Amino acid sequence: MGARNSARRRTHVATINDVARAAGVSRSTVSRVLNGQISSPEARAKVEKAIAETGYRANAHARSLASGKSNVYAAILTEPYGELFEDPTFGRMLQGINSALVGTDIALNLLFATTDEERERTLRQLAPNRVDGALVLSPHIDDPLLEAMSTAIPTIVLGPLVEGRENTWTVTIDDRQGGELGARHLVERGARRIAIIAGPDTAQGAHDRVEGQLSALGTAPLEVIHAPYSTGGGASATRELLSRHADLDGILCGSDRQALGALAVLREAGRSIPADVKVVGFDDHAFAAETTPALTTIAQPIFEVGASGARLLHALGERQPIQSLTLPTTLVVRETT
Repeated sequence: MGARNSARRRTHVATINDVARAAGVSRSTVSRVLNGQISSPEARAKVEKAIAETGYRANAHARSLASGKSNVYAAILTEPYGELFEDPTFGRMLQGINSALVGTDIALNLLFATTDEERERTLRQLAPNRVDGALVLSPHIDDPLLEAMSTAIPTIVLGPLVEGRENTWTVTIDDRQGGELGARHLVERGARRIAIIAGPDTAQGAHDRVEGQLSALGTAPLEVIHAPYSTGGGASATRELLSRHADLDGILCGSDRQALGALAVLREAGRSIPADVKVVGFDDHAFAAETTPALTTIAQPIFEVGASGARLLHALGERQPIQSLTLPTTLVVRETT
């Protein structure tokens, strides 16, 4: 009998009532301390001491009911579903978001909003009682999703916005600076007949990078072609460029994947890299160092963009003031220049 009683005591899970008894306060006082709604240092100290003594762990669902929070963030991807797996940017950004949520009770829901049907479904999931905040991973100019989202939901856009939006902040990189770094480097390496393969025309970041590139070139580029950020987009654009500018000696790409496509087409055309044509990418994904030749590129802190966005949402939940962030880029020189 004694052994059974001992086992029962060892397996007892402390409740809020146990904490209240140990602290000598009411259950409601414990609840207010747990939810950050009490300011008395004395009461808080008693409750925190009792929590430590009893080993009490707050039930996340119960706390969410008491606080009126769902403890859920939505991560929204507005690119086609396949891009999540084909473009390392999104996986790395999600890793950053998740890393910032470790140690919290916050769950992360991944939602897709590419088609009209997906957008409608996503909007239904974004009711204020279902999520505490949203992170938009791939914003586009005049994105219909952002226009339709309720401003009651705090939103962090991981990328640039053309115009401000109520209850919305951005975490982005300095695309213009990145464009300047790449263009200036090509000029310094002796390239004079430079073409630009930019990102999609619907991406504000693509336009910002081109602005930076144009400001650093000094003279007009041979041509600016907007293309998908994919390997195929870079390959198709390079074929067009070679058909019209056989003497080009430099290509500035809007992504590392575009640069992969450009390198393949240049090799097919018998162009030596970097002797005949110098190429600069943008991203600094892991594969950039493994291409042949290794890719010179503009490194952007993708992981930190995601982590910073999640930290801003969490700070909002703690009623802390926040502001939008712009993170710097760096030039990584390798063999393609």
